[in-house]
Amino acid sequence: MRPIPASLRAHQRGPDRLPHVRAIVRAERWGVPLLPWERLYEGDERDCPHALAIAGDGTVIRARNDAGALAVSRVSNPGAGSAWGAWTELGKAEAETGVALAARGSEVLLLYVASGGRALALRRSADGGATWAAARTLVRESADIGWVALGVRASNGDACAFYTQGTDVLKRLRRREGAWDASGTNWTRGGKVAALTGVAAMHDGRDYRLIVSGRARPSGRKQVWSAFLGDSGFPAGFWSGLSVIAESDASSAREFGGPGVFQPGGLDQRACFAARDAGGEPGSRVYTSHPPASVSGNPEGWSEPEPHEATSAYGLAVATPEAGTAWGSTPDGVWRARLGRSLDVSERIVEASWRLAPFATRARLVLDGSGGALPELAPGRTVEIAPGYPSGAGGGPEYGGAVHAVIDDVTRERDAGQARVVLECSGHWERLAAWRPSQVWQAAAGEHSRERLFWRLCASAGIRVSGQGGEDWSGSRPAFAVSPGESVLSAARRLLGTSRVAVLASGDGLAVSEPGAEAVERFGEGEHPAARVALGDGAPASNWVRAQGPVVDADAHDFASIYRDGQRLRLVRSLDAGTGAQPLDRAAASLERDRREQHAGVLVAPFHPGLELFDAISVTDERLGLRERSFRIVELGMEYSRRPGRRPRYDSVVGLGEMD
Repeated sequence: MRPIPASLRAHQRGPDRLPHVRAIVRAERWGVPLLPWERLYEGDERDCPHALAIAGDGTVIRARNDAGALAVSRVSNPGAGSAWGAWTELGKAEAETGVALAARGSEVLLLYVASGGRALALRRSADGGATWAAARTLVRESADIGWVALGVRASNGDACAFYTQGTDVLKRLRRREGAWDASGTNWTRGGKVAALTGVAAMHDGRDYRLIVSGRARPSGRKQVWSAFLGDSGFPAGFWSGLSVIAESDASSAREFGGPGVFQPGGLDQRACFAARDAGGEPGSRVYTSHPPASVSGNPEGWSEPEPHEATSAYGLAVATPEAGTAWGSTPDGVWRARLGRSLDVSERIVEASWRLAPFATRARLVLDGSGGALPELAPGRTVEIAPGYPSGAGGGPEYGGAVHAVIDDVTRERDAGQARVVLECSGHWERLAAWRPSQVWQAAAGEHSRERLFWRLCASAGIRVSGQGGEDWSGSRPAFAVSPGESVLSAARRLLGTSRVAVLASGDGLAVSEPGAEAVERFGEGEHPAARVALGDGAPASNWVRAQGPVVDADAHDFASIYRDGQRLRLVRSLDAGTGAQPLDRAAASLERDRREQHAGVLVAPFHPGLELFDAISVTDERLGLRERSFRIVELGMEYSRRPGRRPRYDSVVGLGEMD
């Protein structure tokens, strides 16, 4: 059970209970802001290396290296009708090498590779890109320089240039208090990389965030990685490891390049990159990816890349000058995304309900529509529904937990003179059921734990996982593969099938735990009141489980059910169950899971904000012959209604399951 204040706990049991339901619609999905990109410009410029930055006054500066011609575009009034096609040539650069831009207030830095290919050059503007100082050589190298990136720290103007040298060397060159280093310093992760095809960087206020593309060593797989260079959040000069965002086989025709990194919303890290398939669609498609919300450090899991409208072999240049806006560009295109606002619709609630089950979440919200159309109510956004009571100091509202669900459908209706807006919503499990990886991936036996594999599966759909389980969860390391076309939910359930852990929705993510056996709440006379109790008695989904291991099989039985209902056999594959007690443990865990998810009855009670799925409770009802009988919550619902003409309702609806 989630902890709740003593005042809330006392109020919910009293005779003068007053409902208080809060509902907030957020322009995000699982804690990650939505980016509704709109294209402001579509030109006919040739594809080439390019960059983007936004000055402090909102001026959009772009740069490109068109076959060695270094040019910039400056738009001080950015919009759909702006002169995006006007370019000014600044000089020469080495053809087919990268360019980078970074801005802080009115200062704009332009980094590129000078003609000849071995000198890293910088142009600086002090007036937002209106004029540019003469080129300055920062460093000369003994090998060719290919791709460049640039990040500036907004608080003090310190900066860092990143550039690739030769095939697999990435170097950094720092500016501190206006002075640049005399020479570049190699990164410490070169042993993992066989070739580099692109680099992007930004400063997040603490450290430098990088997205890098290339080939892995020794596998030769084409990959896109995230990494960071410590500045103040981590020790200065510290290089993180490399986390894979996207990959393809060494023999695949798919190549990656043109990476980008940005932070819409101020905290939410995003990556973008170009993917090109020989013989596939013309040009190169841009893809975007993000880690689950609230993941710090260098994220180990990234969402499955999603396609963007932009097509460029050099990716999408990106910038987020402020928390509420993101910009993207290619030589022939400019895009802008404005983050939506949150909307509190609590005062408009007519009805609210949800149902939580082991692998399902459904929510419904009915709002009074007489106050306007509410354009913020759109599919894809998140609704946070938090029921509680005005039990705090001075009658202030107090809540237990909240259900976060994504809007699937919006219906605006008029019935008997009443205007209403109906939101039908679903949760994390429905997202996993609809999500299919774009490519097959697998792990060899002993490579990753079930816990780690489950975390990666959920991260691919942008969902965060927290909590931990026992040895059968964190210590088990099976061979595992996601089949072509298989949903993430199907793969996740295979991982959970022979483990005792329970997984439930928790805010924007999923939480893993081991279900407790001690009752966290008591229902009945003198305890939390129960309006209705009903018990059933049905045959279980299984009463005999055989775990098939690589060497031996093992069986777990519920003999009482076998004698009464006949055998109900379920076979499970457990490739990590070797010999000894392991196969039997896997079979017993699977049988326990089937029993845990079986309904034995239902309880309806005044709404209880502390209950969670899989909690153990006790029920006393003399008329049914129950005296503190223990049950496990296998389904949990909330029903709230103040619709005119209907009986007001504010209940918890609890599906009862037998204890393990």
